[in-house]
Amino acid sequence: MIKLTIKRIRCEKKMTQRELALAVGITREYLSAVENGQKVPSLALLGSIAIALGVSATELLSEQPGAANRSIDCKK
Repeated sequence: MIKLTIKRIRCEKKMTQRELALAVGITREYLSAVENGQKVPSLALLGSIAIALGVSATELLSEQPGAANRSIDCKK
């Protein structure tokens, strides 16, 4: 559930989609599509997202128990 992991970490870092998208050189709309599972990011993009979020790519790829059933409410 990469999409949930990216969104969860982004929210924990108190970043907006726009801020993260600008940091990695993509549009906010594309990032939204990734977070909603409509697009699958390339490995290069995953690496850029990990750097921008200050985590390892492995952390982005790891799923927390119960993550698929959890709703993420991200308010800045």
